[in-house]
Amino acid sequence: MTAVAQREVERKYEFPEGAEARVDWSRLEGWTVSADPVEHRMEAVYHDTEDMALGRRLVALRRRRGGADDGWHVKFQDPGGRHELQVPLLRTPDRMPASVRNLLAGLTGGQDLRPVATLRTDRQVRTISDSTGTEVAELAVDAVEAVDERTGTRRSWSEWEVELLDGTMPEERQEQVFAAVEAVVRAAGGTPSSSRAKIARALGEEDDDAAAGSRPEQPQEPGAAADGTSGRSSGRGTGKGAGKGARTEDQGNGKKGKDKGQKGSEGKKGTKEEKGAKGKKAAAGKKGAKGKKAAADAGPDVLRAVLSELAEQLVLWDFKLRLDVPDAVHQLRVTSRSLRSVLRAAAPMLDPDVVEELDARLRELARTLSAARDAEVTAQLLSGRVADLDGLVGPAAAEDLRSRAEEQARTAAGRARRHVTGRDHLRLLADVREIAAAPPVTEECARLSGREVPDALVRRALGKVVRVAEGVAEAEQAGDTDAPQRLEHLHDVRKAVKRVRYVDAVLQRTGNRPGKRLRRAARDAEDYQDELGQVMDAAVVERWLAATAGALARSGVDRYAVGVLHGAEAARLRAGTDGAADVVGVLLSQLREDLA
Repeated sequence: MTAVAQREVERKYEFPEGAEARVDWSRLEGWTVSADPVEHRMEAVYHDTEDMALGRRLVALRRRRGGADDGWHVKFQDPGGRHELQVPLLRTPDRMPASVRNLLAGLTGGQDLRPVATLRTDRQVRTISDSTGTEVAELAVDAVEAVDERTGTRRSWSEWEVELLDGTMPEERQEQVFAAVEAVVRAAGGTPSSSRAKIARALGEEDDDAAAGSRPEQPQEPGAAADGTSGRSSGRGTGKGAGKGARTEDQGNGKKGKDKGQKGSEGKKGTKEEKGAKGKKAAAGKKGAKGKKAAADAGPDVLRAVLSELAEQLVLWDFKLRLDVPDAVHQLRVTSRSLRSVLRAAAPMLDPDVVEELDARLRELARTLSAARDAEVTAQLLSGRVADLDGLVGPAAAEDLRSRAEEQARTAAGRARRHVTGRDHLRLLADVREIAAAPPVTEECARLSGREVPDALVRRALGKVVRVAEGVAEAEQAGDTDAPQRLEHLHDVRKAVKRVRYVDAVLQRTGNRPGKRLRRAARDAEDYQDELGQVMDAAVVERWLAATAGALARSGVDRYAVGVLHGAEAARLRAGTDGAADVVGVLLSQLREDLA
């Protein structure tokens, strides 16, 4: 069974009633629309858990029959855009493939997947070709009949969509296609659609949005548009142009936006008694607001918000690692380390037994991912290292080494993907979510306010940096460290600095900022991370080159190129290690000044 993933680039359009008949595709300048549409009758059954765990995370799962792409489809989004993974139907079409269940296991948390909506679509598809006759896009007009399987409610509508056949098409050419289409659409009275997805309409979410009078919030990944394509795309064959308020399919059942308050209809003027009453009410309201804020900002609530944010990120990057999304290994590793950093910084606030046990399991996950990440780093840095040697390493040898590094990275990433499909890993995800939802807080945490918790977390993380840096400084002054020990010390300092960065980052994301002095100290610590990181990257590359040289020696292959690179990297590492000792001293002085 083969899974096929593709990037989707599409836009939807909507028309006032009767306006579709005015569309004249002969006015599509520079492009040609096929005269006779190809008709399809399709059925799509959407699946989710009882609490809509997929939809809440902008993931959609459907089983489609009919049309050109029968199969199980998983739609998702990353910063590079919206994507769809397709898995062929089994001999028993209604049976879900194990590969699909495994892919979604981290998101569902072991819950059953069940039908939540059935959509039957009559589709008419035309192709758009360029001046050479090459087909570049599909134009689809859908008439949809949907059933909300949870309530039995039936809904129907029609919608339009234009999707590029090649999602890797250069952006300039993409815009040319869409601009030409939109000129014809607007001439007929149509507009780009505010629709978000068929599944949202089928489940009545857009009815709820319209009744609330506001658009829902669109959860996004950092750096990603809500749909990855200028805010106008939807799922292929499932999110065509619809009525206002529809949702893109890969956004599933996202959170509803908060209703905006409305002003009262009373006049501005009033009697003295009325004004006095209003004044007293306003004063009482302010006091009440402060009380509510204090309650909302209780220390355990802040800690719960921070842990829940990281638990959710762990689940999402687990899903993307299973999909083999670029950078997923790195981001899952970062998230596991961020969780450990918060747990350690929050040690006095949490049950120590729980913290110790969970920390050990997260450390094991990070170790599993380390081999894959180190191989990725090596593959990324090799080209620059070759260029620095100014022709001493020939292009053939450089390409061979790069290929070896990339192959090792793929192999290590494969091992990491197998690891996350195991029961122990799924249990870890479940336990992280459980602890995040109800942290085992101590009495000390219960006494802290919401403002005090961020300060306490950052202060403890910074304290770790100071203690480690002081130890390094003492060892340097004693003069009893050799190169390996010095490298280990620098690694410890960098880990402590990264802990500050991780804690500070999740506090920012959850809107819980520490005090100004601690923010400044955290930024100062983070300023030294890159310099220390360059030393550790050199250590990773040096180890890889040494191991590769040994492997080549056993195979009888010429080791000249790897020997030259290894010698240069060893020199780089020595220089970086010697210089970084001074950097630690400067960092220590800066933090002492910040925290004085």
